[in-house]
Amino acid sequence: MAGQVSLDALIQGIAGAVIDAQDQIEQHQVANLAGYFDGDHRPKSLLLRLPSLNPDAAPGDEDFYRAPLLSLVPTNQLRIKDVRISFDTNLGEIAQQPPEAAGTAAKAEDWPGADGLPRTTINIDPQAGPAGRGFGAVRVVMRVESCEAPEGAARLLNHLAQTQGVVKTVNVG
Repeated sequence: MAGQVSLDALIQGIAGAVIDAQDQIEQHQVANLAGYFDGDHRPKSLLLRLPSLNPDAAPGDEDFYRAPLLSLVPTNQLRIKDVRISFDTNLGEIAQQPPEAAGTAAKAEDWPGADGLPRTTINIDPQAGPAGRGFGAVRVVMRVESCEAPEGAARLLNHLAQTQGVVKTVNVG
């Protein structure tokens, strides 16, 4: 049967794709974080003029208040919650495969619990599917969820929040 693939290889490919998807989410989040800093790695900030709350301020005095942008916006960290993949396939041949022929990067004897016995492999035809569902039809559902910011991000946000405040008071009257 042409076009067959081992079930192990299919599962490894799916697992690798999920890991790559999570990695892309994390890279996007890091790039988004970097957007809140200038070319010199200083936080971009918003400078506001607010009525002064200083008890010694004269009527009409204003404070220049600086706030880092990152401390003003919600930071939504995402991660893959779960992945569901369903497909129909035809089973192919079932064969005994010696451990060294498994095609893995590490030798079978390097893994804990490896007994050196031949493994049974199952081949499938991923292009087969029931009539009406289409050629090699696969259904993939991936859900992401919001999660708490990692400790490093929480510390950064806390530090940035502590840097915001009045930088100068002026009389505009």
